[in-house]
Amino acid sequence: MKKALLIGLFVVGMSFAGEGGEESKILIWKAINTVVLLAIVAYFGGKHIKKFLEDRRQAVANMVLEAQKAKEDSIKALQEAKRKLEEANYKLEEGIKLAKETAENERKQALAQANEIAERIKAQAKETIDIEVKKAELKLKRYATQKAIEVAQNLLSQKVDSETSKAIINKTIKGLEA
Repeated sequence: MKKALLIGLFVVGMSFAGEGGEESKILIWKAINTVVLLAIVAYFGGKHIKKFLEDRRQAVANMVLEAQKAKEDSIKALQEAKRKLEEANYKLEEGIKLAKETAENERKQALAQANEIAERIKAQAKETIDIEVKKAELKLKRYATQKAIEVAQNLLSQKVDSETSKAIINKTIKGLEA
């Protein structure tokens, strides 16, 4: 209020210091009216204006503090997000590494099982071949024996007469009795 009054008086003093005339009188009255108006506004509304300005200053200060806090929270959230991203990337790399190791182990096990099955199949095939060879040998022996008997019978029937046959039978019976 004191400042407004001093400013008004300064303006009035400047008006008087200027050249006289009709214009300066109007200027003086305008200055006086302005000073009076400012004095009335300061007298009746000074407390309210001060309170409004103080509240506004406090609101702006609170907004600045809230903005700083929001900035700090944002920085913390950003750091947390970066940490989580790094952790997720680490877990991803570990997962990929584990998946590769697991796949390699699975491949090795599958190859080992395939080789084992192949060996069993080879062994079974060898056994089957051996069995078939033995069957074939047995058939050949039977066939050879049968042919030998046929040839022997043919030879005997051509060279042995009934007396020789009786002598061979008697000799065989005596050999069996002994």
